[in-house]
Amino acid sequence: MKNFKPKAWMLPQPVLIIGTYDADGTPNAMNAAWSGQWDVNEIMISMGSHATTENLNRCPDFTVAFATVDSMVAADYVGIVSGKKEHNKVDKAGWEYRKADNVNAPVFGCFPMTMECRIKEKLYESETGYYIIAEIINIVCDEAYLAEDGKPDVEKMKLITFDPIHNGYVALGTRVGNAFHDGQALK
Repeated sequence: MKNFKPKAWMLPQPVLIIGTYDADGTPNAMNAAWSGQWDVNEIMISMGSHATTENLNRCPDFTVAFATVDSMVAADYVGIVSGKKEHNKVDKAGWEYRKADNVNAPVFGCFPMTMECRIKEKLYESETGYYIIAEIINIVCDEAYLAEDGKPDVEKMKLITFDPIHNGYVALGTRVGNAFHDGQALK
């Protein structure tokens, strides 16, 4: 075994696209990875100092989409280009958008699934950012990505994760087992 100093290597890390509106109503998007499920209907995201952070300070509503193999290049673009410097980066990414049904934030049409969210709480707020705890208000899924049972089919989505060790993106694979079931064989 080889030892490493502590690093942000929690695996897998989702590639999330956070959608907000700028002060003039222009859609904005940023790529974020440091996040997770906080509770049954809540998520947590670590926010730095971004145009998105400023947007969230004005309005607590936002969307979270899950990046895919097909959206990877544009998803990376909105992560490396600041909305503070490129006001129309969503248009440059080539994304179509509409206003979310339940929150004041954009839904980008190229993603299979999007969560409509609202900030409940900000933690450890400083000039370098903060952590947000947000309530999931609604989940929108393109019907092309539904399974036979009518629920989202993760395998169809071709989701990607962030590889913080080698600064890359990795496509998620296929189903390998059944949660809350397969372990029964060891009882």
